[in-house]
Amino acid sequence: MKSLVDQDQTEGAFSEEDASDDFSRYQPTMATDFPTLDPITAFKLWQIYLERVNPLLKIIHAPTAQSLIVSATADIKLAPLDQQALVYSIFGLAVSALRSDEITDILGAGKQREDFLQEVLTAVSVSLAHFGSFGRYNMAVVQALIHASIILMGQCNKHAAWVLLGALVRIAMSMGYHRDGTHLSLSPFETEMRRRIWWQIVFYDIKLGVDSGLTNSSVPEHFDTKRPLNLNDADLFPDATETLAHKEGPTEMAFALVMTRVAAYLLDKKARRAMEANILGHGGGMHASFLDHNRLLVQQLDADLAEIERRFISSAPSKIHAAALGIRPHLIKRLYDMAHPMQELSDLGAGVSSSRDSLFKLILSSCENATNSYESMDRWGFAWYVRLHFNFDILASLATFLYHSPTNALADRGWAVLESLYARHSLLDTHRPNAAVTPSQFILKAFGERERVFAEMGHIVEVPELIAALRQMTQLHTVTPPAPTNANPWTAFEATSGDFMHVDGMQRSESFMPQAEAGEGLSERYEFWPGGLWNADWGQGYGEPTSD
Repeated sequence: MKSLVDQDQTEGAFSEEDASDDFSRYQPTMATDFPTLDPITAFKLWQIYLERVNPLLKIIHAPTAQSLIVSATADIKLAPLDQQALVYSIFGLAVSALRSDEITDILGAGKQREDFLQEVLTAVSVSLAHFGSFGRYNMAVVQALIHASIILMGQCNKHAAWVLLGALVRIAMSMGYHRDGTHLSLSPFETEMRRRIWWQIVFYDIKLGVDSGLTNSSVPEHFDTKRPLNLNDADLFPDATETLAHKEGPTEMAFALVMTRVAAYLLDKKARRAMEANILGHGGGMHASFLDHNRLLVQQLDADLAEIERRFISSAPSKIHAAALGIRPHLIKRLYDMAHPMQELSDLGAGVSSSRDSLFKLILSSCENATNSYESMDRWGFAWYVRLHFNFDILASLATFLYHSPTNALADRGWAVLESLYARHSLLDTHRPNAAVTPSQFILKAFGERERVFAEMGHIVEVPELIAALRQMTQLHTVTPPAPTNANPWTAFEATSGDFMHVDGMQRSESFMPQAEAGEGLSERYEFWPGGLWNADWGQGYGEPTSD
């Protein structure tokens, strides 16, 4: 059986070349909604990608991609369809990484970030649909889909990104990305690029699953794709034949190496279950071996990251190396908090008497950690990356606790972190402002309750700038956050998910799916799945033991 699987995956790995040769010649028939960029703007966005995006992801080979950008800027419609999708996705991520005050200078007057990103996603979707990306794949298709999923994350549409990543995992597996290229007789260049791409897929699939409330991953439990090497793009040549090895000292792979090691930690199913149990306040009910196992993993992760810093990062002065050095302290602290019951933590343990208190303090700690991470990443020009990974549902959860505990000992601390996240670090400056509406309503309701309680005590609460700004931005609806309880975990989920969940048990998702609007084959009009509904019995079997 193993030999049959290996043979099948090897065939899939080599078929990508045939797919590129056979199907790139087909061109889209309708491209009126595609973004058009003059060569100067295109090269500006390419430079933004190289400076702010590529150092964090490292899924493209910059020298090779640059030649593609140069040829595409002349007339992108003449480029093969898979390469069109990749170019558009690169431009989209570059715009995602722009500061608000740069939009007009780069894109021109009257251009909005959200409008441009929607045009980009449409262009990627149309190009891949005509290319037949769900039946014929190559590396450019995979790279474009990774970019598209990250753009969706930046639009606060993480559930759609998670759905897309699930499909992407299977596309990558059908191409043999879960097998190391050395087992498939691939060239050193392709082997290394596939490693970089596969591990980014692994990281984002698990990360988005956790953000969506699920610890299960689409990534197979067993794969042998090695982690990428510490090499600059200049050290990689498409026609190279010699075996590659780690380069000692700093390279442009610093951040990617750190995140790859983090992804390896997240692959451990017991660790994810222990984290989930602590988040839900059930840590005390878990078998001690699970918790001990997770603590050992965190200790090993800390040691491995320190070794990566020593070998590949510590002596480098560049921005990306400074950003990579900032990951370990914030990450290990958060994992340490999640791996230990709250009662054991010196700064958070006081006053923990229930799972509700434990959850409140864990959320508070997570928000404070996000604030510190944003501050350090913004210093090096990568603030967009922190906003990308920030989960707005956490704000609604924190506001729910503050509503029900307006005079709690940690209430002042909670309001301080909300002020910092919203105002000081401009997290309201998202690519999709509507994503902040539901948390904002919860926050306004919580502050109204705080004002009422303090007024009954004869005190006046000073209105912070955050509340004044939110009151101007959104109209307060009659929304009363439910009492936080773990009796039914789905109650808390529905309360913090805004209009994502509906009373009819159905889910809305603005997913990125390259598909025809109607009819057989390919129609002339393509668009994203416009919020289609699908039934799901979310609650069935939740919390029940599994066999694995």
